[in-house]
Amino acid sequence: MRRLKIAFYLVVLSIIIGCSSEDLWEGLVFPDRGNLLIHISSGEFKSLEKCEAASMAMLKSKDALQKGYYECGKNCKSGLASFNGDCEDTVRGNYFR
Repeated sequence: MRRLKIAFYLVVLSIIIGCSSEDLWEGLVFPDRGNLLIHISSGEFKSLEKCEAASMAMLKSKDALQKGYYECGKNCKSGLASFNGDCEDTVRGNYFR
């Protein structure tokens, strides 16, 4: 009986976790678009807009608005900084300014 209760709770917990998954955006800032080896994480966010805003703020704080850019990756499996291209979507910003 105890095993049945534990199994029931595990099933319910896994359903709740599976249904509550949200998109996660990860930001990566390149202060100098000529040197891609130097990049800084701007964090993880629940929306693209928040990722973009934080990344732009970081570029501004580094005085890199003219020479830097950022990328925001959606639901990256191994992290945006790994450059594996395993994100569902990747958005570049401030690239052509």
